[in-house]
Amino acid sequence: MIIFVHQPEYIPWLGFFDKLARCDTFVIYDDAQYQHGGFHNRNRIRTLLGWEWLTAPISHGHPQTIKDVKISGTQWKNKQLNQITSNYRQTPYFNEYFPIFKDVITFNHELLVNLNLHFIKTVAGLLDIKVKMVRSSEFPYGGTEKNDKLVSMCKFFGADVYLSGSGGKNYIDESRFTVANIALQWHNYFHPRYTQVFEGFQPNMSIIDLLFNEGHRAKEILLTGGVVSCNKAVTAVVTSQIGNKLENLVMS
Repeated sequence: MIIFVHQPEYIPWLGFFDKLARCDTFVIYDDAQYQHGGFHNRNRIRTLLGWEWLTAPISHGHPQTIKDVKISGTQWKNKQLNQITSNYRQTPYFNEYFPIFKDVITFNHELLVNLNLHFIKTVAGLLDIKVKMVRSSEFPYGGTEKNDKLVSMCKFFGADVYLSGSGGKNYIDESRFTVANIALQWHNYFHPRYTQVFEGFQPNMSIIDLLFNEGHRAKEILLTGGVVSCNKAVTAVVTSQIGNKLENLVMS
């Protein structure tokens, strides 16, 4: 079983959903500390002049865990809907997807994590990505250091493969996973080009940009960017897991 651990971000980019499609269990790391200035409460959309942020404002607290962060006010909702409308109303699939995203944005969420998960689960459904999603705050795992926590999470779910972004090489100790008989997969994402409504191409937009522009081809397009490499540990297990998962992706 392949496990993927990631902090919940706001309407994530293509690379996130590529990883989501390649795992069996997604652990929403919601009891990590909230970090300001990242993608927890904002993401990028395409505009005539390049790109701009879609932001869900929060009530600031220092420190606070992701699961405790509250959304500030409701005025931002109309502003955000207007941003999306003004920049995407000319896209081929605007009428199909806008009502769906509007329902998520206007839903009465008090906590940011619930808004983020609402979006992630909604988009996963649109992309026909079937994966078990579990919040880290809702199951017991041990350790005080990152590697210990990740190994503990893998063991709790009986995972034999951990899927990590390439940035994980900065802190992951492969020997810890080898001792625990857990193989590592390293995920890299090479952003595919697709048609955008404005001239030129801006990569690294929120997934809604791809959906509005390419509609039902979105999953096919985003899956062309992901590349997974493995460490040498438990090679047979990894090879089997990758083969099974890729076969399921192609057939879905």
